[in-house]
Amino acid sequence: MYKLDLNDYYTPFFLKSSLFKIILVAFVFNALAFLSFRITVSPDNLSPIFPDVGFALAAVLIIGRKAIAGVWLGSFVANMFSFWDVCKMLDKSLLETILSSASVATGVAIGVTISAYLINLINKGEYPLKTGFSVISFLGISILYCGICSFLCVSAISFWELSTPNHFISNWTTLWQGDLIGTILITPFLLSWLHLHHIKIILTSLFEAISLGLATIFVCVLVAFDHPNDQFLFILILLWATFRFRIRGVSILASMFALLSSIYGYLGYGSFVVVNSQDSLININPFFGLATVIALIAAGYYSDYLHRKLEEAKN
Repeated sequence: MYKLDLNDYYTPFFLKSSLFKIILVAFVFNALAFLSFRITVSPDNLSPIFPDVGFALAAVLIIGRKAIAGVWLGSFVANMFSFWDVCKMLDKSLLETILSSASVATGVAIGVTISAYLINLINKGEYPLKTGFSVISFLGISILYCGICSFLCVSAISFWELSTPNHFISNWTTLWQGDLIGTILITPFLLSWLHLHHIKIILTSLFEAISLGLATIFVCVLVAFDHPNDQFLFILILLWATFRFRIRGVSILASMFALLSSIYGYLGYGSFVVVNSQDSLININPFFGLATVIALIAAGYYSDYLHRKLEEAKN
């Protein structure tokens, strides 16, 4: 029932071509990376949230090995634009700019290849979010995945002397954290919403979904106006999403909370602000990242329970 094949994920008709798959993956990866570069953190201008890394893992799991070429190409183009001004300021040649961008892209490609292989190996080719255990496995591999990507990327940046040498550890930590948050948000979202074999949600309505979204916005507004303890209300919202909309609901609300909190923090509003608007983004990650992880695991176990209950009813 869970064994994956080419028809287990929704794929538009234009993705039947391998070339279009590579182009689409490269374009989306590049667009998400560009958005990440708009919000950076000192001292070496690294973003605290990298959704492009989460998209890369989802793309390889859904599309297959062909997506790796798109990930590499998207990362290469994104880093060419990102490194261009820095390399020009440091009097780097065009060749050095190309090689540094290619090195970072290769690091991302290596990380996503290893991680997708491990996820498929552990789940034996089955849907990677079908049970609580598979969700835990996915999250564990995501930590490894982001560690590999961030280490290789920061190593490449340091090798080409595009960052301050004594900032290697802080850069790696910041990049690892941003990669992990992006993976926790984006990968489950894409896997769950593009997977075609979820149990249909019953006794729910559009009104309930809208209410969940409005509740998330309300909590973010409270936090933005210096009510720090109100951020814990998000846990109740995630529990609501877990048992009514499961992984699909959790992934949407977590992404919404991250987006709104990032916007408020970047503008200098809210209890997340410590020193300046950039520092506030870093302080979002630990709280909502842990809450999202717990909700995803709970949603995985609950989904598995519903699947077993449905199979028992059929028998």
